[in-house]
Amino acid sequence: MKCWISDFKFGLAVLALLTALFANAQERGMEISGFRVPEYDEKGQMTSQLFGDHAELGADNLVKIEGVRVEFYREGETFMKVASSHCFYDQKKRMAHSDAPIRADMEGVQLTGTGYVMDARARTVQVLDKSRVVIADIMQQTALDAEAANAAVSNVTEITSQQLFLNYDGKTARFVDSVHVEDPELKLDSGSLELRFSENNEIDWIEALTDVRILHEGREAYAGKAVYDLKTDEFLLEDQPKLVEGKNMLFGETIRFWRESGRMICEPAARVVIYPDGKFKPEIFEN
Repeated sequence: MKCWISDFKFGLAVLALLTALFANAQERGMEISGFRVPEYDEKGQMTSQLFGDHAELGADNLVKIEGVRVEFYREGETFMKVASSHCFYDQKKRMAHSDAPIRADMEGVQLTGTGYVMDARARTVQVLDKSRVVIADIMQQTALDAEAANAAVSNVTEITSQQLFLNYDGKTARFVDSVHVEDPELKLDSGSLELRFSENNEIDWIEALTDVRILHEGREAYAGKAVYDLKTDEFLLEDQPKLVEGKNMLFGETIRFWRESGRMICEPAARVVIYPDGKFKPEIFEN
């Protein structure tokens, strides 16, 4: 799956448009209604437009904008829309903030949340509360055949958390506090979750930290840290990991899984607790 964070640069683009809109506005109380600000590339193609119902320049060059809407274009087609009821833009700091809900929609991705901070200098966007991201199935990047890929077209992965931090230079998306992942193949809960992106703009690394719990078809995995490398299809559980199926349990300092093959390595000091008539199934992440 292509890196949604590389396309999801609405925060920085919005700040650039706001700067252009009020570049010559120096008088406090200046107001604009029903405005539209287009942005063009070096070839003269429109790349985005900022729409607003009303904007007013207040104290300390702080601009309040109501009815914020942004559209982004690629090859003449709209590929993303962003909307928020209002925001405040600081021209000096090149930062925008709001306590209002925000929503962004693009092909295969939807982001919603309440409250946000956009920092053009740091090239970051922070969603402050009730962060929710729904994207095309993350796990499907490792599908080995076209039939499996086609079968998963309708699958989505939903990630919710208290806050979300997007860092464009670092190519990371970090979900913080009460993280929950709902995926067609598994469920995950943790204190934090970080997605990292490759130079090819694809998710290639997922790391969950603090009280990690993974549930798949009645089998559970627990650890202080869980890492999934999409390039190798490997799960790594560390920090007192254990696998649980009914009463049966597997312990070790590290536990490794490969989803497609079902292979598992537990080392060192592996310990298995199996109750009579119990059968432990290591394929917890197997499709």
